[in-house]
Amino acid sequence: MRHQPLRILLADDLPLWRAKVRSILKANSQCQVVGEACNGLEAVQRTAELVPDLVLLDIGMPILNGIEAARQIHQHSPAIRVIFVTQEDDVEVRDAALDTGAEAYVLKANAATELLHTVDAVS
Repeated sequence: MRHQPLRILLADDLPLWRAKVRSILKANSQCQVVGEACNGLEAVQRTAELVPDLVLLDIGMPILNGIEAARQIHQHSPAIRVIFVTQEDDVEVRDAALDTGAEAYVLKANAATELLHTVDAVS
């Protein structure tokens, strides 16, 4: 069991989706959302600033997609874990995402039932 809350950055271009994920994470007292990003470039920058334990990252974001953002995050901070939370239900996209070093891949359609379990497993 963790003594400190798991510090999480949410990165998704949809504010309503970020709010939904935040509400899902509130069910676990060991999760603390420390910041949000609305595009991939901001996700990379906010990760460097905040140094979270975990980044929940969408793939289809403007300016810099989530796959490239994950590559840059891992290049600069290899210890930070990434979970993709996306609507991209494609094997090739999933494989490319996981090839970045990401820990897991959760479909948005399944987030309500799978996200907390996946975050617990990764942490």
